[in-house]
Amino acid sequence: MFAIEEKVARTAKRAGLLSGGLLLCAVGCAFLTVAAWFALLPLVGIEVAALIIAGAYLGVGCICIGVAMNKPQKPVHDHQPARSPASADSPPIMQAFMYGLQAGAQADQRRH
Repeated sequence: MFAIEEKVARTAKRAGLLSGGLLLCAVGCAFLTVAAWFALLPLVGIEVAALIIAGAYLGVGCICIGVAMNKPQKPVHDHQPARSPASADSPPIMQAFMYGLQAGAQADQRRH
């Protein structure tokens, strides 16, 4: 029972820290938005400042959606080469080599 309670406490602590971190990030984004507004307003005017800030949020949002929609690829080191099922017509590589060697020797004997 103690292990379950420890896992629950650890998960609750992690969830609390994550929630707090996300809240602080949201507050930071709000302050950065206001700061960007104040910096852009005298340079380009109200309309263009709004377009720039909206475009930045839209761009970051689209990137996040694209990353979230991307299917994870298998790691390269886990890739196994595809093997075709063995059949009577396609012997394993060593047997094929021996067959070719024997066929070559027989062809050489016929020539002499």
